[in-house]
Amino acid sequence: HSLFISHLTYGISAWGSVSNNKLSHIFNIQKRCIRLLFGKKLNFDHAEYYKTCARTRSIDEQLAPKDYVLEHTKPLFTDLKLLTVHNLHKIFVLNEIFKIKKYRYPIPLFTLLKNSPDSMRSCQRGKIVVPKYKLETSRQQFLYCGSTVWNEFKSKASCLDTDFLSDMSTSSCVAKNKFKIFLHGLQSSGHPQLWENHNLTLN
Repeated sequence: HSLFISHLTYGISAWGSVSNNKLSHIFNIQKRCIRLLFGKKLNFDHAEYYKTCARTRSIDEQLAPKDYVLEHTKPLFTDLKLLTVHNLHKIFVLNEIFKIKKYRYPIPLFTLLKNSPDSMRSCQRGKIVVPKYKLETSRQQFLYCGSTVWNEFKSKASCLDTDFLSDMSTSSCVAKNKFKIFLHGLQSSGHPQLWENHNLTLN
């Protein structure tokens, strides 16, 4: 899984903001990989599924109709505390925005991340001004997507102490852990087996 996740998350901050239609194809590949690595039910992705040797299976098992129903992956993600590709993109973006604001580096990006004019209000504290783009492709840029995800996290994460996003006194490791706890809770909520829209988005 470490090998797969390292390939999956390579440059995810840049390409992870593509349309849901494109991201769904990658999510299907991720689910297939999770079934292969951690699935509790044998399916046609496993080589063992097609074994016909009598020493491996009885004649009744060989002649029995095969079950092509795929195993639900949400319980596997929940039990193993794994994040979907949608939430992996969010945690990488949140962590990078946090580092940029904390260390003020790289300077060009830091100067573009402007605090909201209403940041003195408690509900707006720590939020970022979202740049205005008309084209949908422009909204896939890191600056727009990062600002949007950051503000949505600030609005949604009422269960967490988000003051660390304002004063930047927390270490990046602790901040990343808080991001992960929130996203995992959001991802595992709702129906125990079926994926729902709020599991994959902050909207």
